[in-house]
Amino acid sequence: MKENVPRTPFSTPLSGSAREVELRLKNIFSGPKKRPPLPLLILMACACVFCGNLVSCQVAEADVPAPPDVSVPEQTPEAWTPVELDTELLQYNETTLDRPYEFLTEEETTLIQNLPAAELPREAVDLYPGPYRGDFWEDLLLPVAYDKESDVTVYFIFGGMPPGTYRDINLNLESAPNLWEDGIVLRWGERTAYFPLYWGGSLHFGSNPPLLVDDLDDDGQLEAALALTDGWGTGAYTESLYIFDLDTMTYALLDYSEIPLEIALSPERDRVELQSGPRSLEVDVTELGGRLTGRMEAGNVVRFRLTEGHILCELDIDFTSDTLGYMARACFPLVYEDGAYRLGQADLLTDSLS
Repeated sequence: MKENVPRTPFSTPLSGSAREVELRLKNIFSGPKKRPPLPLLILMACACVFCGNLVSCQVAEADVPAPPDVSVPEQTPEAWTPVELDTELLQYNETTLDRPYEFLTEEETTLIQNLPAAELPREAVDLYPGPYRGDFWEDLLLPVAYDKESDVTVYFIFGGMPPGTYRDINLNLESAPNLWEDGIVLRWGERTAYFPLYWGGSLHFGSNPPLLVDDLDDDGQLEAALALTDGWGTGAYTESLYIFDLDTMTYALLDYSEIPLEIALSPERDRVELQSGPRSLEVDVTELGGRLTGRMEAGNVVRFRLTEGHILCELDIDFTSDTLGYMARACFPLVYEDGAYRLGQADLLTDSLS
């Protein structure tokens, strides 16, 4: 029976010829008779590779701007200005007589050069309120410092002892104008030595000189440190230290070339800091105003004192270099370093106005 197949939009019409239908079906099932050209395939592959970004789905991230810096920058504090410590005055710390034995007679000079040590008094006599005539040995030597343990005595030599029978010389008054400072004598046991050193300041202030006898340079031998007042005036008072080698009966002086003290001025110029080793001191110098400079001075006020078997050097620091602006004081111990006697790191720093 013959039925008509309905036509649709998807129907493939066939020729009515049986031969044509057979050929078409063979072509369908046998596929193409030859491969497409190779250049065409290469061209299509290159197009896919180089055009890949045209179909990419990736989206580049947009650059996000950094947030603004709202932090406060750290401010570097202004540095303190180093201040030079002028020690030129300390370099002239030896005061000797113009001429040894200047005011002594020939007989007195001969006696000093040949002293009988065993006959000399040992213990010291106080200079204040004034010794008696009987305190002098041969009206010539007065014992003013004594170390009993080491048997060391220091004597001041007086020339021109006034004649008379009165006993109270009272060296601190104008009643004894003819007494002259003619050096010192150092006695250790049965040995003596003369030194033409000036001691007039000690007599002027009626103060016996401090004496320390110890092994000060760690050589196993004793040394004797003696401080003599040799200068004074308005805003000034100075003492010199002499360190005697008792074996050779010679002396050395303090080396002030290096003072262990650093000074700095604040940026506002209203404070000064002193530093010596671990010790420091800050001084308010507002009242000095514009008088401060980059230079301060030491040497107008120098004192030595004995404390618990040690000798200390007190230096007043002159902030304005005019001998009237002392506002700090430093106390240094005596040390022996590199073959010289020096000042060690300060034991005390203090505001001299407090």
